[in-house]
Amino acid sequence: MKWIKDIMVQKQNQSRMRLQSKKEIIVPTQIKQIGILAGAEEEFELTKEVIRNLWGYKVRIIGLFYNEGKSTKVEAFSHKHFNIWGQHSDYLNEFLLEKMDFILVLPLQLNPYLRYLLLANKSSLNLGFYSKENEAYLDLMLQTEGDDLHENIQHLINYLNKIKEAC
Repeated sequence: MKWIKDIMVQKQNQSRMRLQSKKEIIVPTQIKQIGILAGAEEEFELTKEVIRNLWGYKVRIIGLFYNEGKSTKVEAFSHKHFNIWGQHSDYLNEFLLEKMDFILVLPLQLNPYLRYLLLANKSSLNLGFYSKENEAYLDLMLQTEGDDLHENIQHLINYLNKIKEAC
């Protein structure tokens, strides 16, 4: 059943990509809401920690991480949250309907479900780490330096702040 959902979600992604070219990119002047898309719980928690260290509770964080296991966290989702036609369930509505200042995308290779969430959200800026695969989905990318995710996230946020100051 999962393979059918994979195919249908990929078809949804292809149709959303055609609309993506019309998207207007806006660098936020004041950051109030941040979205996080992660491939694992550890990435998600570390990113939340980095953001809290930078902005405290002045910034609202909305995020999800992909987990096919038995995670009981409310931020976990999997292919089970999609129907056979590749449409999301109500469980994902908060993330999809919220207009965030930017979405921070952590995986270097997005699975079809993470791609769906990224393309379906109406946020004006998607940023993450450079990979050839992510090039079509992200508006702002930075090459990772080493394996330290904490440091790479810090560099990415600093890069965004420098762009924000220049605008």
